[in-house]
Order: sequence, then C-alpha cells, then structure tokens
Amino acid sequence: MGAFGDKLRREREMRGITLAEIAESTKISKRCLKALEEEQFEVLPGGVFNRGFVRAYARFLGINEEQTVADYIAASNEQEPPADKFPLEIHEKDKSSPPLNPKRSIVPVMFALVALILVVGGWTFWMKHKPSRGESSDRHASSPATQQTFSPSPPAPASTPPSASTSSSQAAKAAESQSPDADKAGSSESQDQGGSISVVIRAKQDSWVSIVADGQVQWEGTLNANTERTIQAGKELVLKTGNAAGIEVSYNGKPLGALGTKEKEVRTITFNTAGLQQ
Repeated sequence: MGAFGDKLRREREMRGITLAEIAESTKISKRCLKALEEEQFEVLPGGVFNRGFVRAYARFLGINEEQTVADYIAASNEQEPPADKFPLEIHEKDKSSPPLNPKRSIVPVMFALVALILVVGGWTFWMKHKPSRGESSDRHASSPATQQTFSPSPPAPASTPPSASTSSSQAAKAAESQSPDADKAGSSESQDQGGSISVVIRAKQDSWVSIVADGQVQWEGTLNANTERTIQAGKELVLKTGNAAGIEVSYNGKPLGALGTKEKEVRTITFNTAGLQQ
C-alpha cells in the first residue's frame, strides 16, 4: 500500500467511517473504494472517473479535494489532457473566416436612422399643425351645415309663473329646515374631536406596559428604555404598567411625569375626556 492509499485509509479510520457508508452516500462501489485505498488503479475505470471517485471520497471525509486529487495524480502517474486543445481549434477556425464588409454592414443602420428621422419629423409637424379642441368646436359651430334657423318666439310675460315662485319658496323652506340639523351635526363633530384622548408613554427604563383603548387592547409588551409610544382613544384609555417609576406619560400634550416613585411598582391608571382619573 502506498502513501496515497494509506492516507485515505487513515483519514477514514480516524473518523470512524466504513467503506460501506461511503459507498452508500457517494454511490461508488465498495470494490472501487477499496481499490483506491490499496492503490490498485488498474481495477478502476480510468480517466476522469478515477478523479471523480477521489474527489467524492475526499468530500465525504471533509478533507481538501484538490490536494487529494493532486496526490492521486502523483501516485498513479496519470497525465491530464491539454486544456487548450479545443480553444486552439476554435481560434484557427476564426482566423480562416472572411472579414465582414464594413460598407455592407453599415447600410441597415443608415436605413434605420433615416426611417427614425422621418417618423420623428412627421410626428413633430402633425403636433404643430394639429387643431386644438376649441378651434375645432368653433369651426363646427360656424359652418353653414350645422347652423339652425329658429322662428322668433313671442316675448315672455313680465310676471313670474306661479310654478316657479312656488318651487323657489319650497327650496328656501327646505334650506331653512336643514340648516339647524347641519349646525347640530357640526357642533357634535367638534365635540367628538375635542373629546379625543391622546396619551404619550415614554420609558426611562425597560417596563412592561398594557394599553386598553375604548375596551380594546391596543398594545401589550415590554417598552424598552428611551422609547415612546402614542395611543389615542375616543372615550377611555386604561394604562397598566409593572414599573411605575420607569414610565412617564403626557395627556393631550400636557406632561404628567412619572407614574410612581418605586421600581417594579404595579399601577393602573385611567384617562377619559375629563383627564386622568386616580
């Protein structure tokens, strides 16, 4: 057994891995794996298959694949095919191909450029001379084909018809009857806006906070230090904290200071439209 095969076997046995486990994972027969360790390279299929077996073996063991392949090539004296064989043939074919005619290749570009100029010029001319909507309507109205002849109608009587006066008085009464309701709606809306509750909660220390606005839980969790949260409610807001000394609040823009003087003090306070309720 040579140095290459002995190294593979030692690396495998150090990890407590059997040839059967490598064969099951890599789909390489146990006979070929054993041939690698015993350096019986004539048993292997040869060529790129051998290097593929070595690479899969090294990958399964977690050792350097490139170094293991290089050790195999040195142990088996296998010669790698030249890498530039096919690119050389391609270069020779490229040299034998005739060069393109520059005059012939530029002709399609010139045609495309001329067509683009014609399209842009035509569109610009049409936009400058396109009649506007007002001019087209004036021409349509002044054309003799569209003019209509009306017979003179008798002058309207000076007095207003009873139906017109009746409809105008009914409209005035409807407006008067609707104005008080509109005033009431506006006053109620202003009252709702004036009665809204806005509370800003600032944390000086990490504090657990629970916020219930109008009967619904808005937020619950730990408010980190140097952070704040703004909550709005329509009628009532209930604030509960597990660290009253670490929380400062403001009600509708008015600072109220800390909720307590002791750390870890549990306190519940309620805000409504009248303010803070102790």
